Amino acid sequence: MKKNNLLASLLPGLLSAALLLAASPLSAAEPLKIRFGVAQVGKGGVPFSNGGVAGLADQRRALQQELEGSGVQVEWFYFKGAGPAVNEALANRQLDFAVQGDLPAVVAKAGGLDTRLIAADNLLSSTYLVVPADSPARTLNDLKGKRVALFKGTNLHLAILRALKHQGLGERDFRTLNMDFATMAAALTSKDIDGAWFDARAFDLQASGVGRILYDTRAVDPRLTRQGHVLVRGEFEREHPELVQKVVTALVKTAAWTSEPANRDAVLALWANSGTPLEALRAEQEGQSFQRRYSPLLDAFFVERYRTTVQESRELGLIRGDIDVAQWIEPKYVDTAIDRLGLQARWPAYDASNRPIAR
Repeated sequence: MKKNNLLASLLPGLLSAALLLAASPLSAAEPLKIRFGVAQVGKGGVPFSNGGVAGLADQRRALQQELEGSGVQVEWFYFKGAGPAVNEALANRQLDFAVQGDLPAVVAKAGGLDTRLIAADNLLSSTYLVVPADSPARTLNDLKGKRVALFKGTNLHLAILRALKHQGLGERDFRTLNMDFATMAAALTSKDIDGAWFDARAFDLQASGVGRILYDTRAVDPRLTRQGHVLVRGEFEREHPELVQKVVTALVKTAAWTSEPANRDAVLALWANSGTPLEALRAEQEGQSFQRRYSPLLDAFFVERYRTTVQESRELGLIRGDIDVAQWIEPKYVDTAIDRLGLQARWPAYDASNRPIAR
């Protein structure tokens, strides 16, 4: 298995010459490769993620095990540029599968990128506003007119806008700066900014004494959370539906392993390979059900959240085109895997309001 930390030293959207060469058509003599992109990278550019099922599937070699004997190879790529960089690679046919958040995928789909959503991954993720540890700010309103950073174009972006709207605020109420996560952390440490929006990295900053979490979207309202998924390029799905099924089956197996309470410490230990301390990971997951957060089901809740993301993105001017979400989401691969593995009772389906549906 090859691990590549692509774009780790480049700005999002720029592609290395090596990657361009990798995108050239394979000759008949070369084995088929599955190229899987992850919209995340660990500290210092290490090729690990600190959350989600797909990254666990990589570390556990789940795809290779499912494809054993087929001659198909698997390559994993981790992107410092997050969702926008993943979209760039997908558009250039340099990836076949990817795990990313809702907003970047919506932006790409509305722009004409041919993808299908084939599994859920990392649902109900919170977004955290972090301020310096000694900051006098106690509410979002206390930061009005201050320097607040966010990583635009990622799936945190829309969640932040939702949270601000929920509080009667908007992006223009702050001196908003666009930074990636590493830059934000450094700027927060040096107090060059007054606040920054983070994912689970917020708990690492809080544990180290650098920052303090001032706002947690999930604690306010589950509708303010962001969702993650696995997608496949449409062309690859049409040409290799049997391989798409094998990939999804491997992901469902990994999700089942992840949901077992006895495996919780092992899951956290694998995520900690990203460089995020175990204590920070435990703090972020406190009170969270792995069975719920890492369910692969593309149920009514998932569909409704993506419809809402499309609608809000249009209203905010983040996209222009529309998306038929029902046609974009393809649940048959997850459903087939669950049936074949006898996991029908493992994950309850949820309705559009995030309530479990009685069987």
